[in-house]
Amino acid sequence: MTPSNGCSKRTSRRSSPAAAGLLAALVLAGLLLAGPPPSPVTAQSVDLSVSRRSGALHAGVRFHWGPVDALAGSLRDGLESRITFTVRLYERRAVPFLFGSDRLVMERTVVRSALWDFLGQSFVVESDAGTRSSYSTVDALLEGFFTLADLVLPAPGSDRAPRRYIVARAQFEPVALAPPLSLVTLVGAAATDTTPWARQEAP
Repeated sequence: MTPSNGCSKRTSRRSSPAAAGLLAALVLAGLLLAGPPPSPVTAQSVDLSVSRRSGALHAGVRFHWGPVDALAGSLRDGLESRITFTVRLYERRAVPFLFGSDRLVMERTVVRSALWDFLGQSFVVESDAGTRSSYSTVDALLEGFFTLADLVLPAPGSDRAPRRYIVARAQFEPVALAPPLSLVTLVGAAATDTTPWARQEAP
């Protein structure tokens, strides 16, 4: 995925472990005193788009989440967020009324983490594939963090092949802390949001 104009690729520079631990502890104390965050105004969901080009299926997934300002604020406070996209490709079986008869052809999982680079004064998104991108604005961060673009999936080999369809969902952790700081989940300050499955027929 190509970062938007408001972002540049660079190596993320985190603060030292001692400083990061102290800052996270202070933020954690504030979260414990404040109690659980307010519920998002907008329901969590994903938009799924599918197209067929050059003999392959191309899927795009975009996650929608309400309190964007709260996300940017928590990142600037030294916390991290994590999102996991899951995309599945199914092939229809010949028995249409048999529950669970469709065959899972492929499943792809993409995990991303967002954080604030204190030295570079920018947002950083890191993926499980080892890529890193930095973003100077919140809008650019959302595009790079919440959007999974151009995921390539195999298309049917011929027009007579069984029809295929794609489903996708996202699991979002607004506050992703490493143990023992993850104990904040006990008071509900770091809830995990999982969207319903979105579905599209393969063209």
